[in-house]
Amino acid sequence: MSAYGNMDAAILGLPYGLDFTVESFPAAADISAGRPVYQTPGTPTSVTPTYTVGDVFVGIAMFNQRACNDAVGTYEQYDVVNVMTRGQIYVQAAAVVSTAPAAAYAASTGLFSPTASGNYNGGCMFRGNQATVSGLVLVEVNGAKLVA
Repeated sequence: MSAYGNMDAAILGLPYGLDFTVESFPAAADISAGRPVYQTPGTPTSVTPTYTVGDVFVGIAMFNQRACNDAVGTYEQYDVVNVMTRGQIYVQAAAVVSTAPAAAYAASTGLFSPTASGNYNGGCMFRGNQATVSGLVLVEVNGAKLVA
């Protein structure tokens, strides 16, 4: 956000609109805003930023105004992470998105791609186009999903 004037139109991990659902979980590891989070079945009380075979995609970590000197813009391990489980949120694109609406797959880097191959299907959908790799793009989250 700029010091004076209008708020930036898009910030990584910022929700879009007023119709969204958020759940909170403790972080099993450091998690950056705008990144997908996963749960291992049998451990429903925590989330992790890295996918392990059999995990469930829970949602996307939301932007948090609080910042730590050592980890600016990151939820630290054991912090409570606000996770968008339904709604629209800004994330980073791992590849050019030119045909929205289109399926959005989570890459192992935490970015989102329109390519299924080698990425994780969390049931998300791109709601905007992005011509720049690592640029911000709007993604719709549609609830938790087992990543097969």
